[in-house]
Amino acid sequence: MGRADRISGIFWLCFAILMIIQSYYLGLGTLHKPGPGFLFFWVNIVLAIMSLIVLIRAWVNKKEEGPQYALFGTQNVLKIIFVLVSLFLYVLLMETVGFIPVTLLLFIFLLGIIEKKKWYYTAFVSILVTVISYLIFETWLQSQLPKGLLDFLRF
Repeated sequence: MGRADRISGIFWLCFAILMIIQSYYLGLGTLHKPGPGFLFFWVNIVLAIMSLIVLIRAWVNKKEEGPQYALFGTQNVLKIIFVLVSLFLYVLLMETVGFIPVTLLLFIFLLGIIEKKKWYYTAFVSILVTVISYLIFETWLQSQLPKGLLDFLRF
């Protein structure tokens, strides 16, 4: 933890305080009848707490730890570009191909090709993330995810 953590901690703390003030002006409402600023208020309270934790840890551990390396080295820039392109394709193909196959392929690509994880780990995590996200959004939150190619299954 070093100078970068102190700078980012201060930035996010200031941002959170500004958003807390603005969301308060929007109106918080009550727990049973939340106002337009309710969610933003509590999310930024959590952000402020997390940034305070980063700040405290940065000042307690003043010495620099770990090896210093370039954040935007050649390999990192290529990974960033591949991830951005894959996310763009994810959004582009979501309607036509469908949520389940595109999400599964995205995680297989990110874990297997970008992060170079073992094939069994990649398959397990990709299937797990796809199933859990489908259950959360389609079943629990009752949002209608695009079926795409799997429209004939009607699940």
